[in-house]
Amino acid sequence: MLNWWNELMLAQQIFALIAIPSTLILVIQTILLLFGIGDGDGDADLDVDDIEVGDDGLALFSIRGIVAMLCVAGWSGVALLETALPQTFSVLIAALLGVATLVGFAYLMKLVMRLQSSGNLDYGNSIGHVAQVYLPIPPAGTASGKVTLTLQEKYIEVTAITTASETLKTGAYVRVVSVSESGVLVVEPLNQN
Repeated sequence: MLNWWNELMLAQQIFALIAIPSTLILVIQTILLLFGIGDGDGDADLDVDDIEVGDDGLALFSIRGIVAMLCVAGWSGVALLETALPQTFSVLIAALLGVATLVGFAYLMKLVMRLQSSGNLDYGNSIGHVAQVYLPIPPAGTASGKVTLTLQEKYIEVTAITTASETLKTGAYVRVVSVSESGVLVVEPLNQN
């Protein structure tokens, strides 16, 4: 290991001093993430408005992004300085690869964050939707039954009552007209206006 270090040029040693600690930090972050520590809530994003790109949630500078940038730029610099490229071009290409990693990581995190969901269903979104009776619903709100419907891209079963004068039987199609405060759907038969 010491022979490897001594064979490096000064510029390569500088890039290695950037790459080695950032790689170590990146590996530690990844291991901690596998154990559920640091799952994104504790990622210290810098909260400066001028480093945010747009209102679309693209956070350009985060701790993980900066560490990834330093890691890629460092190892790229060490490798590129071994080639026949002039030192200036090698340093420039390594810096550009680091910046591309930073932007790519920010964009990737934006895409990942779009996959997150609170899991909460807003039954208010069901108003106007057609549902199918699963368990019969007694007339005039005397008791509840169940309906099934697709809400917010999830197929669910929900408690429902009706103001109709007849029992709504299993398999009948109904329209959701309102939602009670307790989350019970109020439905009416499709043929009723």
